[in-house]
Amino acid sequence: MATIVKMPKWGLTMTQGTIVDWLVEEGAEVSEGDMILTVETEKAVDDVGAPASGVLYKIVAPAGSEIDVSGPIALIVESGESLSDAEIDALIKPESAAPAEAAMPAEAGTRRERQSARRDAGGRINASPAAKKLAAALGVELTEVEATGPGGRITSDDVQRAADENVDPSPTEGVATLASGRTVHYLDAGPKSNRPIVFIHGLGGSLSSWQLVMGGLASGHRMTAVDLPGHGGSAKSAPAETDYSVTGIAADVAETLTTGNRKPSILVGHSLGGAVALKLAVDHPDLVAGLVLIDSAALGSSISQELLDLMGGSSGVETARGLLSLFFQDQKLVTDRGIEEMAGFHEDGGWAAQQAVANAAFSGGSQQFGLFSELGSIDKPVLLIWGEHDRVIPLSDAVAALTVFPDGLLKVLPDTGHVPQVERAEAVATAIDRFVRSLDR
Repeated sequence: MATIVKMPKWGLTMTQGTIVDWLVEEGAEVSEGDMILTVETEKAVDDVGAPASGVLYKIVAPAGSEIDVSGPIALIVESGESLSDAEIDALIKPESAAPAEAAMPAEAGTRRERQSARRDAGGRINASPAAKKLAAALGVELTEVEATGPGGRITSDDVQRAADENVDPSPTEGVATLASGRTVHYLDAGPKSNRPIVFIHGLGGSLSSWQLVMGGLASGHRMTAVDLPGHGGSAKSAPAETDYSVTGIAADVAETLTTGNRKPSILVGHSLGGAVALKLAVDHPDLVAGLVLIDSAALGSSISQELLDLMGGSSGVETARGLLSLFFQDQKLVTDRGIEEMAGFHEDGGWAAQQAVANAAFSGGSQQFGLFSELGSIDKPVLLIWGEHDRVIPLSDAVAALTVFPDGLLKVLPDTGHVPQVERAEAVATAIDRFVRSLDR
């Protein structure tokens, strides 16, 4: 039986991928999981594994092809199997849509009436044990679930229905206008959740650096990613008009998060974004349910001199290339598209703003946040995720932080540099998912 190899979907907004190279030739034997081709998107370059074992019978999309997500790119067949041209065409052409009537499942009896869930004398919601367990797993708040069980009891089917109804089909971009008149660009995605997740990128980055991780979490968590002031799609005000210190940036993020009546969130901060998350936990503990700090600043004083040299230079393609080369252990991730995107964010005042951020954060050649003495006051659960070969902020900062946080865990990712959310997106998404779910137990 033939297996269609399809273009994978990496991240929330990926619609197409470009085939860079085929790693095996037609007619080669492959095992499930073997890397068979390399794909490039706007955000990443990675190898794709074979979905089944057999023979790579036909490559239908050669190197250089741009293919829509889930589009066919090759066929794998069992050893000894052969296909005619007509059979190949039938396999790879788009399937015709089934009639709407055929897609509707038959009702197995009378539809049960939905009603608000009942509460007992103690105010507890009437829900079955299975429903409570599923709600915790899916991040569904029982107060928002309509009950169809006897006596207003919430069933596991009710929870699953609520989760399905709350899933947003696509991410939504927005702009928060602050009291100062400046704007903060953000991206919302995923279903409603008891524990929303807020992603805060690092110096020189943008919310797009979270795309792969957010894609892995979108089915079960409500998420918001922000572009820090001076970065991405947020306002790039002149440094003389804006407080680009971590204190000023954290205040802008706090105002953004309070704009939408958001619940206390898990803050995921990378590098400088980790310092922002820590500042929020100190100054606005009501906004924070937990912290995930990825190769975070503000846990020590060391900072890469190479980073400081690059940030002290001129903007443009070569500076962007130097920054990305410093950030990634896997240099294959330093792509032309990534370089062009970063260099584009240097325009229209972006570089001056980012230099102001760097000057405030790293004056005197070391980290200057004034937060270390306050870390012990943070009573929120903390997960530290670190690339083993980070050349920007040393792993020793994470190890030392474990003695400071009252409730902290450390996950070290081997063969990884300063940006694990790109280099090891699946591992980071899994770690965040487990951490968030652990808070509901």
